[in-house]
Amino acid sequence: MKNLIKNRIQVLSTIIVLLMISTSCNNSNKSVETDPEASGEVTETIFDLAKEKIELQKSFNGVMAALASGDAKAVANFYTEDGVFMPHNSQIFTGREAIEKAFVGFIEGGFTKLDVESTWAEGCGDYLLDTEKWTLSNGQDTLVGKSLVIWKKEDGMWKIYKDMINTDTP
Repeated sequence: MKNLIKNRIQVLSTIIVLLMISTSCNNSNKSVETDPEASGEVTETIFDLAKEKIELQKSFNGVMAALASGDAKAVANFYTEDGVFMPHNSQIFTGREAIEKAFVGFIEGGFTKLDVESTWAEGCGDYLLDTEKWTLSNGQDTLVGKSLVIWKKEDGMWKIYKDMINTDTP
């Protein structure tokens, strides 16, 4: 019961973060910030979504390469330190160590061929919201699904902050 409550709180917090990000970003890809060194002057910061999508693709490629090489630790390193992975019909994995263990399971099952395509993205500041479609295969079986991901800029690159996946296949 305690784990169920904890899991529901994590899902609820993810939904709240999604709502906060989506309402704070606007479709003009611009955000306004106050520069504390300039006596509180308001400055306009441009969030270049097209540029950030190119950077995001580098993270996609890194995740796919790490999984293909069977390196669960490398996959987990594409998540933020406090990242959350919520796979279909499974428990919630919080933190890199737990996420690494989740991906060990995928790798042990031979599921190392991942293809991911972003279907929609919007962001501002250090966050991107992304919907994706993906396939994951072990050479015999192929899973097809979709995901909703919150990416966070960490150490100059996009890392997965909240990741909820769902399969289309039974």
